[in-house]
Amino acid sequence: MSITLGPSTIASQFWCEMAVDLRRKYGEVSTPEKEKGSEIHKDRFLEVLEEIEVEIKTPGDKLHSNIHNMMVGLELYTNEGLTRELPILAKFDSAHIMGIIDEIKLIEEIQGKNKLKKTQIVEMKTRRSLNPPSSQQILRDKMQGMIYWYGLNSMINKETEMGDFWTAFDIDLIENNFNEPILSEAYMKSLQIPKEKQKEYGSLLSIGNLINETLKRASKLPELTKTIEIIYIHQKTLVEVHRERYNFDERFFTRGMKWALEYWSGKREPGSVGQLNSWKCDFCSYYTVCPTIHKKWKE
Repeated sequence: MSITLGPSTIASQFWCEMAVDLRRKYGEVSTPEKEKGSEIHKDRFLEVLEEIEVEIKTPGDKLHSNIHNMMVGLELYTNEGLTRELPILAKFDSAHIMGIIDEIKLIEEIQGKNKLKKTQIVEMKTRRSLNPPSSQQILRDKMQGMIYWYGLNSMINKETEMGDFWTAFDIDLIENNFNEPILSEAYMKSLQIPKEKQKEYGSLLSIGNLINETLKRASKLPELTKTIEIIYIHQKTLVEVHRERYNFDERFFTRGMKWALEYWSGKREPGSVGQLNSWKCDFCSYYTVCPTIHKKWKE
């Protein structure tokens, strides 16, 4: 059975896996810091692209919206050498990895006597404090950056296939007629698709062609540089407080992913942070419902 996971969810296991488990049970907890971070990311996105609001009703709508955003982002990157909020999809073992990269940009990398055009992944994190992030926060964020690297590299190297999209978005190819629309009228109306063209535009066949075209465009991107950047900025002043540059580490990434997926496949229970990292509990939104904390209280 395939599962679909986001890079930030997997990376959060490297901060506190118990908190990830509690988020599954109790849902996401909104905080002023998260809302401010989302606002800053949106502002950065609007610096390079225009936002179009659409009405998502079906899995097909969600799939098409994702592919559309992917194609628009890839076109902008091809033309301008930079894009933001780029969706990616890849597969690792039995899990599909689906997320949105903060930014990719075109850089020049010197190899010997040659200057080569490369694609670089840049992640941006916002901080409430002007202090640099802790080593534990950087470890989590480095893992997230490597997951994005793996995902985009899979698309560039043609390892992501059309079938991965059908599976990740739960589109049934047996029940759906290839010539019948899988997009809702409300969604197509929000895209201003004329009614007489909606049946063809929203069909499984049409969306399959769009996926194929998008994957072809992704495969033509300049290869990825091994160097990933994470920029930490202060939420109030937008001042950069730290910049982390590091290389994709295949051994660390593979071991980390296999460890993380053991939890999602039910091979083990979620782990807690342990005594040495118990300070993390002071910043947790699930403090009052955490079984590890309750156990400490009883002791």
